[in-house]
Amino acid sequence: MTVPALGFDVVEAPFGATATVADEVRAEAERLAAGPGFPAAYLAHVRTAVARLAVTEGGRDDVRSAALLLEQEAVIDVEVPVASRTLPQRLVKQAVRKLVGWYVRFLGHQVGVLGQATARLGLAVAERLDRMEAEQGAERAVMAAEIAALQARVAELEARP
Repeated sequence: MTVPALGFDVVEAPFGATATVADEVRAEAERLAAGPGFPAAYLAHVRTAVARLAVTEGGRDDVRSAALLLEQEAVIDVEVPVASRTLPQRLVKQAVRKLVGWYVRFLGHQVGVLGQATARLGLAVAERLDRMEAEQGAERAVMAAEIAALQARVAELEARP
């Protein structure tokens, strides 16, 4: 089948062939990851950095998403709406807004600053958590390689007469 807009032929593969290719790629990736020259620490660092670029609405346990959402929502609108159906109600609302507006603005500013500080704390915690997870992932990869080497050595020693 030819796709004219793209300018090339599409070859349809049987369903099982796609799964086989994916399995081969996965097996080769695992083989390379188990090798001694594989940059596990760098890969963990890259995965952590890519995770930061994710959409802000993450899972329930995602600290970074929660902090970013808090940062977005920490702004408080202190301008009270004064729209009303009748003129007297609108005038009363405007008078009340003028009388207590300075206080509401002050309080809104303080709550907004608290929200921003809390968001900064959350982002700092997320940074540290990401760094610790990357370090742990790299250490886990090194430990898995060492365990595999030890298992191979034990199997070799057990095979000796």
